[in-house]
Amino acid sequence: MAKDKKPRGLGRTAGVTVPASGNDANSTTRFNPLASNKSAKSANAEGKDKAKDQNKDQDMPDAHPQEETQGEGKETASLALKEGEAGDELSELRQTYEAAQKQFAETGAQEYLRGTIHECDRMLRNCGQEVYPSSEFNYIYASALHDFSLIGAEPEELSGFVELALEHVSNAADLLDKEKDQEWLWRYYVVAGKVYLQKADALYEEQEAASSKKQFKKLGDQIHTTLVQATNLLDSGFKLIPEGEEKHVVRLDAKSIEKVNAKEHEMTSAAANVALHADRFDEYERRKEWNTWALETYRKVTEGTPESVEAWQGCATCMHSIVGWWADQADDEECDDEDEDQDPEDEYSLPVYSTERGQMSLQAVEAITKAIDLARKTDQLISDLLTLGAECHLNLVNIAVGDNAAAEQSRKAVTLIKEAIATFPDPALEERYAEILEEFKEITGDD
Repeated sequence: MAKDKKPRGLGRTAGVTVPASGNDANSTTRFNPLASNKSAKSANAEGKDKAKDQNKDQDMPDAHPQEETQGEGKETASLALKEGEAGDELSELRQTYEAAQKQFAETGAQEYLRGTIHECDRMLRNCGQEVYPSSEFNYIYASALHDFSLIGAEPEELSGFVELALEHVSNAADLLDKEKDQEWLWRYYVVAGKVYLQKADALYEEQEAASSKKQFKKLGDQIHTTLVQATNLLDSGFKLIPEGEEKHVVRLDAKSIEKVNAKEHEMTSAAANVALHADRFDEYERRKEWNTWALETYRKVTEGTPESVEAWQGCATCMHSIVGWWADQADDEECDDEDEDQDPEDEYSLPVYSTERGQMSLQAVEAITKAIDLARKTDQLISDLLTLGAECHLNLVNIAVGDNAAAEQSRKAVTLIKEAIATFPDPALEERYAEILEEFKEITGDD
């Protein structure tokens, strides 16, 4: 989860100064989510790869899909039901969607998910109204569109999926007063939050292509507003998740299916997503605001699950990002003034810094150290943990009180870098940290 930025140099080490190295939802032509023949033909082939890049974890509720079929619409929906369970069309739709998630988790196939979308479209056409009069229907339609956008949609279709999902999220919200006590309500809020995060992604891509500073700022404000909407929905959903609620997820990177705590899973996933958005802001207040939301969410997870490697790593990542903003400013103010009366032996015991940068630098090191220690004990150690740990130590080099303290942080950083390279051989990793290792060698004479 460490950010993909060039690592900073060792800075002041051992007294030596080193240079810092859609479719519009109001369009008259309604978006047809499964109209593209290209999507239909290539979805299964490309689904797994896209899911790896965009959404590592896929929900897998308990359901029982039957024999696969290439048919779509009502036929596929019916085949997803367990024998004897046919009932009203909304309950059938619910079962079909659950089966669709299970089918994809187990096989990577998308027939039932496509069937869910077709069935939603059929039910909407046949209801005789512009909006289907059920919040659960609109929640399921939005969820299916969100899922398919992650695993089967072509890039040029993505904005259409997001806008249509947002439309049904809004429809569900308008009808919620009638269905407040439904057990699926937390799922609605969480999915709605995820869809708004997707909308923020789309706005960010527009911002990257902005033709003027005015347009860039306007889109930045829209991204911020969208993140406010997303996190408010997510917070509402987190509060409603029943204690002990579990869910099945497929870990596509590990090719395994796990049963996990639903609240912990949703909170860590959302925090990771929001933290990525935070790094896109150049303005300090917004960078800090969204990293702080993610940080507080991760901390809530550590309170309930203190052994969560992912949550401790996330805490360190968020603080590392905020500290990185300060470092990027090349601020004239330095936090490395030594106390003339300080005992040199105390330099190895870093003081509690009064600045925000210093406080967060220390706390980031504490968090990533916990993550690494837990990962070693549970066989979850990965190179990202070690390199994030190294970068958190490097953050302390230039604000440490005394050259000995700075040198100590440099040694700890280099030790973690060397371990990462030795344990997880990767030419890109070696290239990324070659300058730092060479710099350290020149300063200390160590190999």
